[in-house]
Amino acid sequence: MLHNSIKQIELSDCLNLRRDILWPNGTLQDCIEEDDENATHYGYIKDQKVISCLSVFYRSPIRYQIRKFATKTDYQNRGIGSFLFHHILLELANKKIETIYLNARVTAIRFYEKFQFQPFDKEFSKKGVSFLPMELNLTQWNIKANKNTHDPLTLIK
Repeated sequence: MLHNSIKQIELSDCLNLRRDILWPNGTLQDCIEEDDENATHYGYIKDQKVISCLSVFYRSPIRYQIRKFATKTDYQNRGIGSFLFHHILLELANKKIETIYLNARVTAIRFYEKFQFQPFDKEFSKKGVSFLPMELNLTQWNIKANKNTHDPLTLIK
């Protein structure tokens, strides 16, 4: 039987995954963000290993930021990242957070659009990677438009 879960993790639990997926030519230190020690880090855990993670940063009582979202290559395009992302959006909506924003890699814009994120600023580059700032107003979010309510790995036999 598979044991999968989403849980809060430590920063140290997600650094290797951040580096391997987001900045493969960087160091672990390159993957630490300002204020990371105060962020809340979440992981999708399979067989006691973090296979997808993201970090949530407080910006104001009603506005939070998601950063450093990564899923192991072998588990990409299987719904695992979507499941984790949806779960965290639901959790933030339940806490009455009004707005979530992030800097989407241009290559991932379609993923965030599926969750109804919209651009709110100009595209920019960092370390040769192009990003587009996007946000979601959780007070207007159509939760039912997102069908990521079932753990994808429980459906695999």
